[in-house]
Amino acid sequence: MSARQHHFSFAKKVIPAETFRAPDRMFAELTGPQREAFLFFLWTESGKGLAEALPHVGLAPGGLEMAKLDVVGHVKSGVVEVVVISMPPALNANEAMFLALVRRAGEPSVFFYERCADLGTGTVHAKEAVLAETRPDGSRSNYGFHEGLDLQAFKTQLEKILGVSLAGLENSLEPVTASTFVAAGGARTSSGRSTIRRPPEPKGPKHGGLLEQLLLVRVCLPLMMFALAYTVPSLGYQLWPVVGPLYTLLSVVIGISLLVFLYKVYAANRDKAPFGPGMAVAGWIIPGANFFMPPLIVRGAYKAVVGAGAGLMVLVWWLAWLVQIGNEMMRGMQAQLTRAEGSDWYMSFPAGGGFHLPEPAADFYIMTSSGIGGLLVVVAAYGILWHLVRTIRAKM
Repeated sequence: MSARQHHFSFAKKVIPAETFRAPDRMFAELTGPQREAFLFFLWTESGKGLAEALPHVGLAPGGLEMAKLDVVGHVKSGVVEVVVISMPPALNANEAMFLALVRRAGEPSVFFYERCADLGTGTVHAKEAVLAETRPDGSRSNYGFHEGLDLQAFKTQLEKILGVSLAGLENSLEPVTASTFVAAGGARTSSGRSTIRRPPEPKGPKHGGLLEQLLLVRVCLPLMMFALAYTVPSLGYQLWPVVGPLYTLLSVVIGISLLVFLYKVYAANRDKAPFGPGMAVAGWIIPGANFFMPPLIVRGAYKAVVGAGAGLMVLVWWLAWLVQIGNEMMRGMQAQLTRAEGSDWYMSFPAGGGFHLPEPAADFYIMTSSGIGGLLVVVAAYGILWHLVRTIRAKM
């Protein structure tokens, strides 16, 4: 009973995305003499690459009439403008029967009148539908369940929300004729290809530029210091009092920037991401959950934008990230690891106190906090994250 991909993608992704990017173009195309061809072009494009591309027409759920992809009509009243689109047969829950592109004082939104599940029978409801609205910022309003699956039921509910009459909607547009279609530029070129094109749209803002640069700096600084330690040790010692605190400052700023970046990625990909934008931030803060949620959040952001999971890469990054956080905490507290003859390793702090470390744990700490091992941990923690952020930004 899940929504079919082609039907869902066209109504919930393609139409809102095109409307919010270029509302003037969408309203002009869907009310002009090429509206049927333009709408069919978007339908065909949204079905490319899918396992099952659906026809644009078929029997309605009742089986007595046809449902097809079509522009029903256009109404403009004061500062409110509405274009209603009918969809091919909606058979499953979350599939839209009708769409309405709406502009109120120039601000666009898209309304969906969609099938819903019958909780009593576990099947799609035979009489009720859900009315919802989505906006350019990704927010969504649900206006509840309503009886009726036809155009009149949709119009009735939409009129209540918008405060305008949709009477005469079905007869509001001039019929499309061959002469008007050709006059509008619908003739074919000499190459035989249709002149109908979807104009290229500028991409949205690519968040995370500062984060990407900070991560690169955080990777390069330890590499530079490591090289100095073997080539000009005296210069490395002189720079360390400055570079050490800089490591910590960079890590703090990177942590804050990462939360902001993930929130924006999740907010822009609500329909694809596994969590909401709030959880993409809270998952790093909630005690207990912050041991396993962050890699799931990063993986979800990557998959929502790029389309692939990168699960192993994210896992390696997260393990290195945890080790690096521990190392930075120990360095910030000026921890000293010592061992007397015949006793366990002991971690002590200038402020007082300490604890014993079993030999395997002490060996692991020594191996991953200094020398080549420490450098590899830093490169893995910040270098892999830099690659993930850079890849996400390239696809945004």
